[in-house]
Amino acid sequence: MKKQKQQGKKKKAEKKKQQNQQKRLEQHVQIEQQNRQKRTEQQRQTEQQEQLEQQKQIAQQKQLEQQNQTEQQRQIAQQKQLEQQRQTEQQEQLEQQKQIAQQKQLEQQNQTEQQRQIAQQKQLEQQRQIEQQKQLEQQRQIAQQKQLEQQCQTEQQNQLAQQKQIEEQIRLEQVRKQRQLEQQKQLEKLKRKRQQKEQRQKRDWKAYIYNCPYLIAISLTSLAVMFASDEIGISAIARDAQTFVCKSYAKMPGERDALATISNGLMQDDNKNTSDMNNMSDAEKGEENRNTEEAQAENTLPEGDAADPESGDPVAATETENAGKRKGESNDLQSEDGQQDEHDIPENGVEPEGVPKGITNFVFYEPTPTDSRYYEDAGKVALTTEYPYAKENIGYFDDAAFLGDSRTLGISDYAGLEEADFYCDSGMTIFKILEEEVTYQKTGSKVLMPEVLQNKKYGKIYIMLGMNELGYGNTEMYLEQYRQVLNQIREWQPEAIIYIMANLHVSEEKNNMETEFNNMNINSKNAASAELANGTDVFYLDVNPVFTDEEGYLNAELTFDGVHLYAKHYDAWREFLLEHAVEPVAKEQP
Repeated sequence: MKKQKQQGKKKKAEKKKQQNQQKRLEQHVQIEQQNRQKRTEQQRQTEQQEQLEQQKQIAQQKQLEQQNQTEQQRQIAQQKQLEQQRQTEQQEQLEQQKQIAQQKQLEQQNQTEQQRQIAQQKQLEQQRQIEQQKQLEQQRQIAQQKQLEQQCQTEQQNQLAQQKQIEEQIRLEQVRKQRQLEQQKQLEKLKRKRQQKEQRQKRDWKAYIYNCPYLIAISLTSLAVMFASDEIGISAIARDAQTFVCKSYAKMPGERDALATISNGLMQDDNKNTSDMNNMSDAEKGEENRNTEEAQAENTLPEGDAADPESGDPVAATETENAGKRKGESNDLQSEDGQQDEHDIPENGVEPEGVPKGITNFVFYEPTPTDSRYYEDAGKVALTTEYPYAKENIGYFDDAAFLGDSRTLGISDYAGLEEADFYCDSGMTIFKILEEEVTYQKTGSKVLMPEVLQNKKYGKIYIMLGMNELGYGNTEMYLEQYRQVLNQIREWQPEAIIYIMANLHVSEEKNNMETEFNNMNINSKNAASAELANGTDVFYLDVNPVFTDEEGYLNAELTFDGVHLYAKHYDAWREFLLEHAVEPVAKEQP
């Protein structure tokens, strides 16, 4: 029992030892964990301190850099000031030297002054001659341009005249063919009647021969009376004789040679007519009178122009028989042409109703070849539509809408047209204007142009689009889309006056930098859109002469990027629009 108790005590002691050991181990572990946490905290603190130090160093570096920059700027400013001072000193020295040299020259070269004056006079004369030559060349160029414009106008007029002549010729040919058919029918009828008459006349030829001596006696007595007195009138008798000859010639074609030998047989037709009229019916008498009238008409024609009914030429015969009728028909044709052409553009630019009509002219030149797939040299420059414009005040734009891109945005911001509605965005194109949303500049909200144009009525609509299309598609696509847009706007706004505004040129530097963004491409688009101006309710306005130099480049002094104008120059654009205003014409109600 004692042993068991001792063993139990030992076991309890061992357990206590083990428990104590475990507690110690746990305490060691806790201590180690605490040490680790302390170490991690210390590391974090050290890292944070390092980061703060780095940030401080960076801030110090930035401050140092800023200080260096400011010092550099100061040094540069000081250098500039020093340079300016040096330049001013040098200029002053140069001026002093020049003054000294001039004084010396004046003192030493009193004699040479006269020679210099003579040389200067010669130079002035040469300069004047050069200026005169330049002026003459400019005048010649202007004259050549005017001649080209006149030639173009004359060519256009000639083409129109030729087209009209061709149409008239076609109509006249159709009318002639119809007349020829009618005349052939009439000729066939006349031939039948003449054949019947010839048959009758052949029966009576013996009577003519029997009466020839009697007729000779009458003619001799009449000649004696004519020579004896002038009361009867030689010219009248000669005319009567010619008519009698024509009558006998028409009635007896088989006896022409025999009658020609009888010089005084011209009076025999009176007796023959009296005998025939007694034997003929009323209808035959009417036909005989018609034949005598035809014979008189043939006799009154000049020599070489008389048509022979029996010659087989129906055209010649019908022309002589229907001369008066054809003249009347030609007048009818002219009146019909006049009715058809009453809506064409007259030469004076005014319609028959008194409404003025504008004309868009082009200046043509020799085009240069290009390798671009976006455009070709148009070979012509469109001018502002010629029209009797009125100069209006700012109230003219109360019912106006402007559609365009960034340049139209410039007009909206700086031209002072606050009453007008501007629908424009940078990057807008003719292909997007009716398809995508556009910014309404008064509110800054996005709108759809079809909804706007269908719901609000405008009196004037200005369109300027084409700059963002220079590198897209080609000019033909641009023109076709522009035409579709105009037709759609006209459908929605039937009473509005539409202004096609030319795209403004770019500067010379910008033109030479770009392959597609250049004035040749812009001119191609402008010339295409100008073709859509009809001069009645669609007009083409080109503001380029206001802002470009002699070579057609945008004046570098007026732009800050070669494309857009400075804000102060949009006033000139506004004045241009005010000076080119079209007064709306009230349309008559049917």
